Amino acid sequence: MLHVVTVGVVFVLNKMMAVFSMLFGAGVLLVTERIEARGESAFGVHYVRNVLLAGIGLAHSALWFGDVLLIYGLSALFLYPLRRLAARTLLVGGTAVWLLAACVGDPVAEYVVRAPAMMLVGMGLYRLGVINAGRDAAWYRMAMRRSFAMGLPLCSVAWVFVEDQEDLALLVNNLGVPFMAMGYVCLVMWVCKEGRLLRVQARLAAAGQMALTNYLMQTVLGMLSIHALNHLRGERVTAFWMMVVTFTIWTVQLAWSAPWLRVFRFGPAEWVWRSATYRRVQRFRT
Repeated sequence: MLHVVTVGVVFVLNKMMAVFSMLFGAGVLLVTERIEARGESAFGVHYVRNVLLAGIGLAHSALWFGDVLLIYGLSALFLYPLRRLAARTLLVGGTAVWLLAACVGDPVAEYVVRAPAMMLVGMGLYRLGVINAGRDAAWYRMAMRRSFAMGLPLCSVAWVFVEDQEDLALLVNNLGVPFMAMGYVCLVMWVCKEGRLLRVQARLAAAGQMALTNYLMQTVLGMLSIHALNHLRGERVTAFWMMVVTFTIWTVQLAWSAPWLRVFRFGPAEWVWRSATYRRVQRFRT
């Protein structure tokens, strides 16, 4: 149990949401730039798309209290006017908001503020060519090492305090989260630049193309699996079994996403979302 908690606090707690938020922020720029490159205004598509995402999140939150889609959809409404800011401004602003979130104290308020903070950072990193593969392998390796060198000590200290001083542990952990998130991003980009693990890359890319579908399915599969385990074991599942369920679901999704996309252009949720955004039924099959 202790090892599971250690892994969770040091390597996972808030880090994955930070990475996801950074990618979401970068995605806002990617989508709007593609639309504007066609000589069209991205205003309508951006706001309709993200209001719909917030609606999906509101429905999803009825199943899972930890939903992030509602926060993401609402946060994106405020990102559009900021999309032309310089990279430095976005990075400084995102970092300042993150530090503010770390000092808020109230877990719910902090949870709400962290997402837009990392979105701003993601937008800044997109502007600098970091998230969109604009640097070489050596740069990503250097940035990865420096990021982990700063993030791992902070998050390890947080683990020391997690049992006796939870509030202090969360504060110290959250100070290390941006560095860990940056480290994970640079790790993935370094692997891609080096041409390593090509089959794994293909599986991850397919799962990423179906991110909304896979995210919603994680809730459904996770709830069903944990309910079944609770029933079979006659007691609530431990952190170890929750990790087993998590890795099992990830494995299933990595296995099914690529075959699905060989037949269909989008995941089911992405197809509905895209069709509603553009107010016309999108072609589903490849």
